[in-house]
Amino acid sequence: MNLLSFWKNRNNNNVFSNYISLLLIQGSNFILPLIALPYLVITLGVEKYGLVMIAQSIAIFFTVIVDFGFNISATRQVALIKDDKKKLSQFFWNVYSIKFILIFATFLLLLCLVLFLDKFKPYPLVYLYSFGLVIGQAIFPTWFFQGIEKMKMIMIINLIAKLFFTISIFFFVLNPEDFEFVPILNGLGFVFSGFLGFVYSLKYVNLVMPRCNEVIQISRESLYLLASNFAVNLYTSSNTLILGFFAGDSIAGVYASMEKLVVATKSIYIPLYQAIFPYLSSKSFEKIKIFIKKIRPVILTSGLVISIIIILESDSILNFIYRDQLIVSYFRIFQILGVIALLSALNMLYVTLFFPAIKAYKTRMKILVFAGVFHVILVLFFAEFYGIYGVAISAVMTELIILILAHYYCNKQIKRLVKTEFNN
Repeated sequence: MNLLSFWKNRNNNNVFSNYISLLLIQGSNFILPLIALPYLVITLGVEKYGLVMIAQSIAIFFTVIVDFGFNISATRQVALIKDDKKKLSQFFWNVYSIKFILIFATFLLLLCLVLFLDKFKPYPLVYLYSFGLVIGQAIFPTWFFQGIEKMKMIMIINLIAKLFFTISIFFFVLNPEDFEFVPILNGLGFVFSGFLGFVYSLKYVNLVMPRCNEVIQISRESLYLLASNFAVNLYTSSNTLILGFFAGDSIAGVYASMEKLVVATKSIYIPLYQAIFPYLSSKSFEKIKIFIKKIRPVILTSGLVISIIIILESDSILNFIYRDQLIVSYFRIFQILGVIALLSALNMLYVTLFFPAIKAYKTRMKILVFAGVFHVILVLFFAEFYGIYGVAISAVMTELIILILAHYYCNKQIKRLVKTEFNN
């Protein structure tokens, strides 16, 4: 069964519909800001843009903590209990009780960073305004609608809110002194979409009190995923922050402008994996294995094409989008980062789809935590001695390590389960 035959299967029409909705959500999360990206770089200048991106990197770290791995564990659980409204309601409020506590805890942590770290003291409001992203992402119930496989309305809500941010940027950010409007407007877009999504989700559940023992149990089950997702951000969102410390806001801005373009390529794969995940998580191991084997060549080919385009046309792409001499002069960095388009597409096939579908959370955690620690050690050394080039090389090496480990553990998992079935 290849992707084409998968979509043609009538039983999978809902999966296809959810994929389109998730694709549009990812598009609004990445492509719409990408429309405003050249304008922001030109209007704010690379230095102020770098400052805004550093603040956003910190907010993304907090987002991972507040999410607590529910993007995988809660989605999977909702998919299993979606036909039992009583259980679904209880689980819904248990998850949100954890999220609300974590929002409060992470905001206190951010206040400590702003008050006591010299790096953040000159522009404290930029970091505080960026926390709107954390709140919005936390209350937006993507995990819930993925699980019940109803994404159309949530897609519309998300799209409207993100359009607000993209359009408002051109009215409120007119010169470098307006840099604080970027996190304000971005945060408002996320909070508005999150609030509307949360309110809309209430039609599917009843109002019940969270149960303390269940909240603790859910928290324990998601700890592996929290560790894994936090490790992912050590090698995806820490680079701009680290460059800000070692090379200053301008170079951090250069790197962030290119990293944003590479990250945008993931918007092709993330909704695909998210749409398939609820469907695949209810299948037998044998069917999961066959599906992964069939889809892998498609992912490999598409990722390879994107990487080749970036490598061959890097200077043309940067000049067309940004028209900034400093950014274009670092086109070699974009070529290096272009390899990630291929590596991350294959990595996500394993760590976002295969391992979560078979509930191998611990294996996934081992791979990603090792990669995260490896990256931090490597990037701190390379950033000091090789600057922006060292950070880019570190990012590619980390993605390669993940792919090698994920492929190895995938084959090991298959052999182990085949051996178990044979013995039985």
